[in-house]
Amino acid sequence: GEFLPATPEVATPHLDALVREGIELDRHYVYKYCSPSRSALQSGRNPYHVNPLNAEPTISNPDDPVSGFQGIPRNMTGLATKLAAAGYRTAGFGKWDAGMATPDHTPHGRGYQTALNYFHHCNDYWSFTDGGCPVPYSGGDKVPIVDLWKAGGGAGEGRLGEGRLGEGPEWGANNT
Repeated sequence: GEFLPATPEVATPHLDALVREGIELDRHYVYKYCSPSRSALQSGRNPYHVNPLNAEPTISNPDDPVSGFQGIPRNMTGLATKLAAAGYRTAGFGKWDAGMATPDHTPHGRGYQTALNYFHHCNDYWSFTDGGCPVPYSGGDKVPIVDLWKAGGGAGEGRLGEGRLGEGPEWGANNT
């Protein structure tokens, strides 16, 4: 069909060309929380059938090794895995919030060859922190946790990508 830009006030010629030459995905069903919506987008499934809870990213049920974790169940294939299998290079940036309890749940485990992301629900985008860890014997004080992670596997892709595969904190890319 004919492609019509969403608004005449914002010119996006490159994005418009991508839509004209490809497929426009114009429907996405969201849930009342962010994590189920993000999990649905990554898996192509209804939010309620993927991740109906907005639980802490590290939650797990050892009695259920397949879907006993927050985020996308391990037996579901995601968008990046399919794209990588078709020969595309995959990269993800920004808030992940679709699981992190095991390496299989992270962007790298879900097929993203390169990623720079936050795992948690509610990060401070200036300090890159989320909540905090309780300080023993402090009466409730907490130390903020830095939540900015990088995954990559090729030379020239930054500190983590320098000759080794892996995933870990992106120290130095923020205020750490």
